[in-house]
Amino acid sequence: MKPVTDPIRWGVAGTGGIAASFVRDFAALDDGEITAVGSRSAASAQAFAAEHDIGRAHGSYEELAADPEVDVVYVAGIHPVHAPQSCMFLDAGKHVLVEKPMALNAREADAMIDAATRNDRFLMEAMWMRFNPAHVEMMRRVDDGAIGEVRRVIADFSFALPMDEHHRLWDRDKGGGALLDLGIYPVNLAWWLLGEPHRTEVAGHVSATGVDDEVTLLCAWDGGATAALTAGLRLPGTLAARVEGTTGSIEIPAPAHATDRMTITAGGASETLESESVGLRHQVVEVHRCLRAGERESPRMPLATSRAVLARFDQIRAELGVRYDAD
Repeated sequence: MKPVTDPIRWGVAGTGGIAASFVRDFAALDDGEITAVGSRSAASAQAFAAEHDIGRAHGSYEELAADPEVDVVYVAGIHPVHAPQSCMFLDAGKHVLVEKPMALNAREADAMIDAATRNDRFLMEAMWMRFNPAHVEMMRRVDDGAIGEVRRVIADFSFALPMDEHHRLWDRDKGGGALLDLGIYPVNLAWWLLGEPHRTEVAGHVSATGVDDEVTLLCAWDGGATAALTAGLRLPGTLAARVEGTTGSIEIPAPAHATDRMTITAGGASETLESESVGLRHQVVEVHRCLRAGERESPRMPLATSRAVLARFDQIRAELGVRYDAD
């Protein structure tokens, strides 16, 4: 892919809460600009553009894809639109940052990766946890041997959400469920630290709406390391994580996927790591770095990892009996 040297111009596909958070956080950067927003309706796009001082508002995603003043698109919609919209933008010659989960299943991820490859365009899953400064520093310390060999990861992302069949997390047609929306963070943490697990055991519960509302995963690696990962919509969890090594441990307080501090304990001493504020802008910095270096994917959030996680999720959902129309 040819390196980008001009100012990087962004389009935002979607006008929901995460899109608004992205635009607000983007404002803290001095590299690049958001030039356009697209929505299903002109009214929604115009209102969003006015609120966030964005120059152009498109009443369809097709119009956004055709906008010559957009280089990269942030796909911010609900899970079922991630694959079709990303493929459309990639085929239109845009680079893509797509919200997590990258897609509903591995088959959709394959189509997205193929679209990026044949169009020679950048594609990345917006797993912002992997770019938060506190987590990046944690990984640096782990790689430097601060807690010895990592042997166990315990992580949770659960909260009690009242049942509402129209809420996207309870709605199967909207890609609802705890695993894809919440469990993806504990799973990414464990995989980041230990790589892809060799075995995964699953237990859970499926709601009356057909989505997984409680999931417990026990992951194991051939070397003996393990991870106990939980996610749920029906009960308040710790939202925290703990990483245990042969010579120390790391406590990651709630919310573990979006914290600006954590505590390392080793050799009888504890150290609290504090970083700059958490935000979506850190992943934008990585997108810009990759584009300016001519890289088609990020080494910190590789497409192979995004695809492998979805493939494992496909197996987990099959065991639980959760199926989406895209399957």
